Amino acid sequence: MSKLKDLYKRYLVPFWTIIGVIGVFLFWYLLSLILNTSLFPGPEKVLPQFFVYLANLETYEAIGWTLLRLLISSIISGVFGLILGIFSGLYKPFRVFIKPFITVFKTIPTAAVIFIIIALTKPMFGPIIIVFLITFPIMYESVVSGFLSVDQNIIDSARVDGANNIKLVFRIYIPLSVNYIILGLVSSIGLGMKVSIMSEILAGSSSALGLGKLIRDSQLIVDMQSVLSYSLMAIIIIGIIDICIYIAKKKLKPVQNKN
Repeated sequence: MSKLKDLYKRYLVPFWTIIGVIGVFLFWYLLSLILNTSLFPGPEKVLPQFFVYLANLETYEAIGWTLLRLLISSIISGVFGLILGIFSGLYKPFRVFIKPFITVFKTIPTAAVIFIIIALTKPMFGPIIIVFLITFPIMYESVVSGFLSVDQNIIDSARVDGANNIKLVFRIYIPLSVNYIILGLVSSIGLGMKVSIMSEILAGSSSALGLGKLIRDSQLIVDMQSVLSYSLMAIIIIGIIDICIYIAKKKLKPVQNKN
């Protein structure tokens, strides 16, 4: 009986995840039947088209460009978020000073950011800047939240032992803030993928290769099967990224406990 319970606990998350995915496709199918329009095809029509595109080299080229932009913007966002987050976590005056800038980044409409950046930059680089501006506040606030969550008694004890700010950051603050940072990374990557594709769609340029361009080209000829096929690819990519980070997070827990 105990073995059965252990087995249930071990596969609880994968089992209900699969059930949830099946539920999404079932809801999609029923909704397509209710709407009964070619503008919203069901999974039985989209999935065959999806597998056709998977065999197309152009699809992987587009995915590669989208992921490259996402990677570049995520690295820039992570570096700036970590650096500024460290300063804000350590020095309250700096945290208060930078707060209005973060508030502006958080509250400005995403569509407005996209249109402004597209107008000011080349379509090839616009999505990178846009994703950075949207995801940077998430990374920054995750680092700050992690630093502020550290028990002050631990910090005081380390200072008594002669630890300076540099040692505090790398030996205490960052190790104890890993979960916050990873959570921010997961959130920023998922949001960044959607924003990147949206900016590629609105850029409307042949030079801005990516999934967004393929979706836009399909939308222009009202090919909704292709639109949903490419959208499904984006969802799967984000899901794979989230799973990889979730596994990495579980691997990090034993290391944290040792420290």
